[in-house]
Amino acid sequence: MFLQIKWDLIIELSLLFVLIAAGIAVSTFVFIRSLRASYREVFRYQSKFDIELRKTGNLLSKVIKNDQLTQYASVIVKEMPFEDKKNMLDLIDEIFPKINPEDPNNKYVIQTYENLQEIRRTLDTKVLSFNHQITLFPFNIFAKILHFKKMAHYTHQ
Repeated sequence: MFLQIKWDLIIELSLLFVLIAAGIAVSTFVFIRSLRASYREVFRYQSKFDIELRKTGNLLSKVIKNDQLTQYASVIVKEMPFEDKKNMLDLIDEIFPKINPEDPNNKYVIQTYENLQEIRRTLDTKVLSFNHQITLFPFNIFAKILHFKKMAHYTHQ
């Protein structure tokens, strides 16, 4: 009687174990998918920012002659380190007020600069959101597994 196997208890415990394992697997899938989607979103806006930064720099260098801005004419913005991109953005922000907004030839430069600023704000928002997400539990565990690090943003503190 004491050694009698209670099959109904074993089946219930096995079902409970399978349900818990399935729940963990599904939640792991959802968390990893969410992290990757956030990362892709940041990466997509970073690419847009790089393109707009390059375009704005080229247009401004044609309107206003500046030796510091000319040094960025032959570099590939996408391959530049973050600090160099930030310095280029600061230089563009410094030079932009010098152009004449009344000149009809400068309308495209102004529009491109405004697009750059809009993309920068959106990128910074995405980066801050991503950085916050990877600090929360359980995302922080999966971020370490996926080797996701905090990203830098372009807005000054």
